[in-house]
Amino acid sequence: MNEKPLLSQIDVFGCTHKGLVRESNADHFLVASFHRAILVHAASVPTDSLPAFSPDSRGFVLLVADGVGSMALGAEGSARITDAIARYLTEMAEVSLLANPNREKEVMEKLRETVSRTHVELQDFAHEAGAGAATTITVCHFIWPCAFIAHAGDSRAYRLRKGKLERMTTDQTMAQAMIDSGTMSREAAEASRFRNVLLSAVGGTDLDLDVTTSDLQRDDRWLLCSDGLTKHVTDDEIRDVLAGDHGSQATCEKLIALTLERGAEDNVTVIASRAKP
Repeated sequence: MNEKPLLSQIDVFGCTHKGLVRESNADHFLVASFHRAILVHAASVPTDSLPAFSPDSRGFVLLVADGVGSMALGAEGSARITDAIARYLTEMAEVSLLANPNREKEVMEKLRETVSRTHVELQDFAHEAGAGAATTITVCHFIWPCAFIAHAGDSRAYRLRKGKLERMTTDQTMAQAMIDSGTMSREAAEASRFRNVLLSAVGGTDLDLDVTTSDLQRDDRWLLCSDGLTKHVTDDEIRDVLAGDHGSQATCEKLIALTLERGAEDNVTVIASRAKP
């Protein structure tokens, strides 16, 4: 049966590393659940009898943001989009698709609005500071039984289902555009300098935010990462590690260790999520 897992059954972990070349880490990540809750200020009944907090989650958000390394304030950009998504969760605390199955469009619109608003704020901030503050964003908002994915740039979201790894986002890079147009083969494009040329970023010159939805199945395994991982680790290797029975923390640690073994030319961030049996 494809039942919604309880909060206690969610195995999720995220970690980040500055790598072996960069002096600082411009990556940020967020792993958060949101709940229905009230803050009681006064009552004529015992406050411990009131439903102040629901132990079951309304949903989860996983986010990876990679500040554009060529910009002086890239780390500030990735920090600000992470904060914006955290604030967005407070607006969504009441949403439950099981109880309100017709609210999918509302969730997508609010997610798009939050990222678009932050895009303008970052552009204004960069203009005042006299330096760029662009960032990639890949966010998966899980509200059972749907996954909402917002994406700009070249961080990635993967889903492992029944042994098959699927890339749930498309890199918004010059290399990917050349692959799509048939100008270059995937192998040639990904080995070229064009793989680092972003066509879309939050706070950058252009934002082409991609917002999509997918169904959720209890046995799905998800992985989000910055391009610091995929520069050194192949999709097949990601699949093999994600499919292991070692849990989400070990998945993240194994992938980052593999990246470090291969030189870790960039900051690297990984989030892994699965439901326990």
